[in-house]
This record gives sequence, structure tokens and C-alpha cells, in this order.
Amino acid sequence: LYGGLGPSLLGSGASWGGYFYLYEKIKAWAELRTGSRPGPVTHFCAAAAAGAGMVAMTNPIWLVKTRMQLQVSASAVGGAGGRVAPYKGAADAVATIVAQEGIAALYKGAVPALLLTSHGGVQFVAYEYLKGCVALAPPGGEDRKRRLANGRSVAGRARDSFGYLCMGAASKIIASTVTYPLQVIKSRLQQRAETAELTPAGRALVLRREYSGIADCAARTWQEGGVRGFFRGAVPNALRVAPGAAVTFF
Repeated sequence: LYGGLGPSLLGSGASWGGYFYLYEKIKAWAELRTGSRPGPVTHFCAAAAAGAGMVAMTNPIWLVKTRMQLQVSASAVGGAGGRVAPYKGAADAVATIVAQEGIAALYKGAVPALLLTSHGGVQFVAYEYLKGCVALAPPGGEDRKRRLANGRSVAGRARDSFGYLCMGAASKIIASTVTYPLQVIKSRLQQRAETAELTPAGRALVLRREYSGIADCAARTWQEGGVRGFFRGAVPNALRVAPGAAVTFF
């Protein structure tokens, strides 16, 4: 249940820290250049540019995380003839990937990952829109600036805090659902060409899944499951990312 936890923690910390830094810098630069407050298009472009920068730096981390999450235990691999040895850890995974597939393999799935930068764009546009709606329609019709100037009660601060939590979670769920098919394609491209998998009967089989590119991966995913194939695991994924986003935007 905790396979790939180390790379996931490292990737999340590096990605979010760098992402927010780049996003704010790009947004401030755009505001300085245009002399006006950034709108939805600027928010989207700033988020996409920040995401692209982080893909270049963190794609190897996410590839290792994906492979460690998909691998089965050493005993199961033994039952499959030991053809696919599981990684012993993140460092062993990187060393094995580079030795067997070359250093370029660390950037498998980078193209759909770049397309996934639209995820951040959708998220920030949704968040800024929700935040604008809250600012334009404060409780009781009271002017928001007057409330801030006169100070707020503990209940008022709690209400605002809960609102930011909800907006952060809602914007993340919207973005993750809209862009989930790209996440499926990225994960499939990043998995090992040969993987040991368990059948419903408990037998270990070595399966070979290798895609020639994004189009081939998308076509085979469609053949296997249709539209539902692109959204398998979307609900657990939304439940996974929503709490973190809520706290991040709090």
C-alpha cells in the first residue's frame, strides 16, 4: 500500500514548492508588463509555464514512483520465473533503468506530462473564479472591504478559512477529472515494458506492454475499455488529491 512513498514525497515537495514559486513569478512579470491585473488567460498560461518547468526537473522522480507502485512482490516475481526483478528502492530503480534502458528512459511520459501542465492551468482558473465569486458575494451582502477594515470575528475567520479549503479542494477535483485521461496515458507509458502481474487465481504472469507512442497508447486503451478505460481510478485519485490541495490553498 505504501509502494513508491519515498519518491512521491520527494516529488510532491519539489513540484509544489517550485511550481508555486514559478507561478507567482510569472504572474507578477505578466502584471508588470501589461500594467493590469492578470485575468483567466494569464493565470492559465502562468500555471502551464510553471508546470512545464517542473516537468523537466521532476519527471524522473515520478517515473520511479509509478514503477515502484506497479511492481509486485519478490515472491510473486519468483513464481513468474524471476524474469522481472523488483526494484529494491528508489536508488536501485534509477540505476536499473539507466543500465537497462538508457538515461533517456527517465523521461518516458514527458510529453503527456507536458500536456498535463494544463491541469495546473485549469485548477488555477477554477480557483481564481471561485475566489472571485466569494469576494463578489460576501455573506449578508456586507461590503467585503468594510468587513476587513472593521475586523472580523473568530466565526468570520473560521468561515473564510473553510471557504478557502473548499475552493482548493473543488478546483483540484475539477482539474484532476478533466485531465485524467492524460494521467492514464502517462502512467502506461512509464511502466516497465515487462511486468509481473497476478491473475485472479493468484498465479504470476509476465506480461509485455510496450507502446510506440501516445497515439498507440491511447488507441489500445480505447480498445481495452472505451471511454471508461481513460477514467479508471479517477474517483480514488480525486479523493487522494483533494485534501492536499485544500490544505495547500488554505
